[in-house]
Amino acid sequence: MIVNTRPAYLSQKTNSLLEKSQQNFIHIPLTRIIKTEPSLQALNYINNLKDYDVLIFTSQSAVTYGQKFYLDEIDANKNIPILAIGLATQESLRKLNLASSIPPTFNSAGLADVIRKIGYKKCLVFCGEKNPRIAAMADADIDVFPCYASHDEMNIDVSKIRNKNKLVILVYTHQSLRVLMKELLVDKNQKIVLIVASKRIEELAKGYGFRNIILAESPHDKEMVKAALVEI
Repeated sequence: MIVNTRPAYLSQKTNSLLEKSQQNFIHIPLTRIIKTEPSLQALNYINNLKDYDVLIFTSQSAVTYGQKFYLDEIDANKNIPILAIGLATQESLRKLNLASSIPPTFNSAGLADVIRKIGYKKCLVFCGEKNPRIAAMADADIDVFPCYASHDEMNIDVSKIRNKNKLVILVYTHQSLRVLMKELLVDKNQKIVLIVASKRIEELAKGYGFRNIILAESPHDKEMVKAALVEI
C-alpha cells in the first residue's frame, strides 16, 4: 500500500496520480498548514518592495497565503524578478499571472546558487514561520515574509496501515518524517519503504533507523509517485 502524507490542501495532485495508477493507496495527512498574520516589520518589507533585487517563494503555501499582502505591490513593481523553489510553486505563481524562474535543483541550495551567479544583493523571501534555509545559505541580504505555519496534524489514525505487509510512504518534509516516527508503531514483520523528497530527508531518515529509503528524482509529485510505483 502507498501512503500519501501530504497536508490535505496540497494533496490533490498526488492523490490524482495515485488514483490513475490504480494502485492501492491511502491519504493520511501528517501535517496541516495554517495561515498566520505577518508582523509589522514584514508588512513594511512589502511597502518597500522596490528596494529588493529579487522576490523568492519557497513553497506553494507561501504563494497561497501571502498573496493578499503582495499582489498589488508586485503588480506595481513588475520589473522585480521572481524565483520559485520548484515547479509546483512556479505553477501557483503562474495562476496569479506572475512569471518566475526556478533553480535546477529545486531546493534552497539551488536558490542560493542562482542568487550568487546573478549577483542579487537584497532578497525578500516569502516563506513559513520557520526561518528558511536560504537565509543561511545565500551570500546576500535576506529579509523574510512569513505568512503560514506548518503544524503537526492532530488525531492521526494509522490503524488502517498497521497490519499491511508492505508500506511505501511518501515523505515530503522533515516534519512529516518526525510525526511518522511518533505515530507509526512498526510491526517487525512489516516492510516499510520511504520515498523521500530530498537528500536532507534521506539522511534524517537514516538517523531515525530506516533502512529502505528511496530518494526521488525530484520533490515534485510526479517523480515521488513514480518512485513509489517502482516499489510496489
